[in-house]
Amino acid sequence: MFFISILLQLPLSALLASWSVSYKPSSICVFERSSVDFTCSFQYPSYQTLKITKWFKPREYQKQDGSQEGIFVYNSKVAEIDQRYRNRTVYAKQDNNCSLQLHNVSKSDIGKYFFRLETNFLNGKYTGSGGIYLSVAVLPFRVTVKTQKVNGSIHEGDSVTLRCSTENCTPKQGVFAWFKNQRLLPQATGNELQISSVSHNDFGNYSCGLKNSSTTSADEILLDVRYSPKNVEITILTSGKIEQGNSLTLICHSKANPAVKNYTWFRIRDANISSIAFDSEFSIIAASQKDDGQYFCTAKNDMGSQNSTIMVLKVEVPSSRHFLLTTTAVLFFVIAVLLVLFGLVRRKRITPKKHSTEQTPAVTVTEVIYENLRKSPESEENHTSPIYAAVKLPWSTSERLCSNSQEGDAVIYSLLKSE
Repeated sequence: MFFISILLQLPLSALLASWSVSYKPSSICVFERSSVDFTCSFQYPSYQTLKITKWFKPREYQKQDGSQEGIFVYNSKVAEIDQRYRNRTVYAKQDNNCSLQLHNVSKSDIGKYFFRLETNFLNGKYTGSGGIYLSVAVLPFRVTVKTQKVNGSIHEGDSVTLRCSTENCTPKQGVFAWFKNQRLLPQATGNELQISSVSHNDFGNYSCGLKNSSTTSADEILLDVRYSPKNVEITILTSGKIEQGNSLTLICHSKANPAVKNYTWFRIRDANISSIAFDSEFSIIAASQKDDGQYFCTAKNDMGSQNSTIMVLKVEVPSSRHFLLTTTAVLFFVIAVLLVLFGLVRRKRITPKKHSTEQTPAVTVTEVIYENLRKSPESEENHTSPIYAAVKLPWSTSERLCSNSQEGDAVIYSLLKSE
């Protein structure tokens, strides 16, 4: 009778009031060690008094529809809160606001969460249906490639989507950063990088992460775009000028995936095209004028082929002046060497021997001394023939004069005056 009398005194709006709990969003994904907000609002009859508010997560073996209370994540009766969630939650504590904030999220927090309220009425208990499902993104990031082909290689022109994701889920919040060969792609800020028509320029290693965050970036993944040879060109490696007698090598360069394995060299001469080699390099050991002509190469792989531009090869013949200068230089070099050798030999032959300390007159041993005596006027007038006399020097004098001579005695000739 008491409750009936109370109901008769309530206004019609209060009698029509219903129980309700609203969750937003119905599911959410966050990174490990981050925080998450469960937005929640509720209604209950105004004639009742709110006594207890709680958030719980059903245990694994319980029903997941909220019909069975499980682990208390939050409870207005603090003693009821599970040890794993103490000091990790913040409740709104506002009228009709049941929002909850959970800190330091871990993989063990994955599951569904429900809000339940109790009033002073015997049957005044209500659990909001549906709840909020929490998924935890486990790092590191990973890049996956999605194409229109199933288990097929990526060719130029294909549509490709690179997706930055983590284990379990990928959070929507935050700005993503994409990297190609460790260089930031400033225009890519979402968790997906779409390339509508991939080209050989898109070939490279890609990774992702959160922009302006220390969150671990993904390991690089290769976007393996297969394409036919590009930028085929010829370079010349030579030992000097392209002159007669010098060696040179023509090298065919290309950019391709897969790498080029088949090369062909062609020469155009007198309007005739002929294949001359089948390697990336073509060598000429001793160039001559017969090697003059136009050259080009072809690079080929499984995706196609491409020709290089034509290169004109002109072998120069050294001029006569150049030959004369070269010959003269060689001749001067040979003469200089001979002069040096001759000087060394001569110096060795004229080196004097060492002798005793006895002083000797400064007279050359092999020198013959002639002494011309003045003629008398009479001899000049009579034209008398001169008379020569041989004088033998004493042994002591001869020994001094011929100390180094192998001849022995020295002879002195003297012009004698006739009578």
